[in-house]
Amino acid sequence: MPDRFTMTRGLGAICAAVLFGAAIAAPALAADPFDKLVALSKAEMEKTGGKIAMSLDWPEPDTRKVFPAFMKEFPFVKTITYKRETGIGPFGRFLLSIKQGENPPYDIMHIAGEFQQQYWEAGALVKPLFDYRELSKSLPASWPRIAEESYDPNGNFLATVGLVRGNVWNTKLVPAGKEPKTWAACIDPMWKGKVVVDARNKLHALQYDPQERPRHLAWLDGLMKNNVVIIDGQGPILQKVASGEYPIACGINYHSAQRLIDTGVRTLQFSVADSIPLEIGTRMYVNKWSTMPATSQLFAVWLATAGQEVLDKAAYRGFPSNPLNRNYEAAKGKHTAVCGSDCVAKWDGFNQEYQTKLKIPALKAE
Repeated sequence: MPDRFTMTRGLGAICAAVLFGAAIAAPALAADPFDKLVALSKAEMEKTGGKIAMSLDWPEPDTRKVFPAFMKEFPFVKTITYKRETGIGPFGRFLLSIKQGENPPYDIMHIAGEFQQQYWEAGALVKPLFDYRELSKSLPASWPRIAEESYDPNGNFLATVGLVRGNVWNTKLVPAGKEPKTWAACIDPMWKGKVVVDARNKLHALQYDPQERPRHLAWLDGLMKNNVVIIDGQGPILQKVASGEYPIACGINYHSAQRLIDTGVRTLQFSVADSIPLEIGTRMYVNKWSTMPATSQLFAVWLATAGQEVLDKAAYRGFPSNPLNRNYEAAKGKHTAVCGSDCVAKWDGFNQEYQTKLKIPALKAE
């Protein structure tokens, strides 16, 4: 699959853009923050011919339904050229280039978590045009509000995706009523030696959250007493559960499991547990060099609200607190442990703690 692609709407959509544009008031006449934001974005797009160069850390297929949905909502956006930038390497190089006066080739881009503070301190990122909480109050009535966990306390960014972890089981091996819909089910003696977890820690949020931390650390001890099976990688784990080699796996990515289920793997089922570890991501900043600060904000707001349904279905990265999310009903009334920027900063310690608890040999630097 190509590393870069361009998404362009056809003639019919261009006509729709004209009709849509006529319906939008000029910035000076816009009544509230959201209307003003849309009007400013439309003006930006008119200057670029409706073209956006964008980079996120999503695989290209995840964007192929999300971008068209955004373009349908705002027809003045006519073309999105996309390239995935992932890991940390590109962002170190981009930062060096910025300091030398050469900006990245993207109008809208995410920044790897490890570099966000450095970009801010270097002046590469700026305050958004509008306060996100005020924008949330003025969104269209049919849109959900912005989830509380999306906000940056300082108002500098908006987190747009939620990475949920839960448990999976083989539907042919686990009898009705015994599905692992709680964390305690993973340490039930009836499954001794039959429960799988990932060698890579996926449950940082439970280690970080003060309410969940004591229970979670005791749970890790319980896994060891229950002869837990440790396998490296979500893919291999899900294959082994789906094939019937193991009945249960705990601490599994929703986006990894649900993709398989949606492709027709009928022996696999996923559920959030009685508390939900949530890692927030794709934090959208406004780049200082961008000629489209309003469109940057508009894309972020749409992703965090009206775009959550398509985001969940296409990329499996939605907030369970959002009514449009497929995990919404199962998450009702449950505590959500959020791993935000402060939690991410402590990952190394959490990973070491996880490895120690589960007696996973740590890799030694050569």
